[in-house]
Amino acid sequence: MLLNLSNRFKMGEKRMKTTVAVREKLQEVQVERKPTVKSLLDEISKLREVLADQETQIQTLTKQALEDALTGLPNRRAFETEVEKSISYFKRYNRNGALLLIDIDAFKGINDTLGHLAGDALLKHLAKQLKNQVRETDFVARLAGDEFCILLREVSQEEAIRKVDEIAMAVSLTPCTYEGKDIYLSISVGHCMFGGASGEQELLDKADRAMYAHKNDLTLIDNS
Repeated sequence: MLLNLSNRFKMGEKRMKTTVAVREKLQEVQVERKPTVKSLLDEISKLREVLADQETQIQTLTKQALEDALTGLPNRRAFETEVEKSISYFKRYNRNGALLLIDIDAFKGINDTLGHLAGDALLKHLAKQLKNQVRETDFVARLAGDEFCILLREVSQEEAIRKVDEIAMAVSLTPCTYEGKDIYLSISVGHCMFGGASGEQELLDKADRAMYAHKNDLTLIDNS
């Protein structure tokens, strides 16, 4: 009887020691686990910051790739993409639009006389004027040098011709102020309709011919 009680006591003591040891071990694991979870959360937070920075950089690079640095307008690459999308849209829904090609008359002479800084000021001025003359749904871009283009959506031939005259008049009446002096511009504008066009280069060629006809006081009507 005494032996059994002694054995039971020893077993109970052993179980108690084991239980205490297990509890202590769990506490150690919990203590060790807390900084591990915290460090993991810190790493996740850092990773999110890195990803956010990378996303910002990608957006910045994308914008730079599609934007003219001087005027802030879409550049030639953005224009090409927009024209191809518009051609597909107009064909699919049997709609029409117009492409306007614009350059500044005697721009080289202005640059040579007043300097390149004045030339840059004129380009920025013209970019702003062109944006002011069109709808938000239209598209204005700078292709290169003093060459700009406007994509007019959902317009007829008559509406396009009227818009050409409005733009040329508005630009000629609104001087660019540079170093306290008012510089008046004149521009040449050629246009063509999208109807039947197979691609961006075909449209540009048509608009280019119309623009140089305008410079030489000729009249070319594109009935596309």
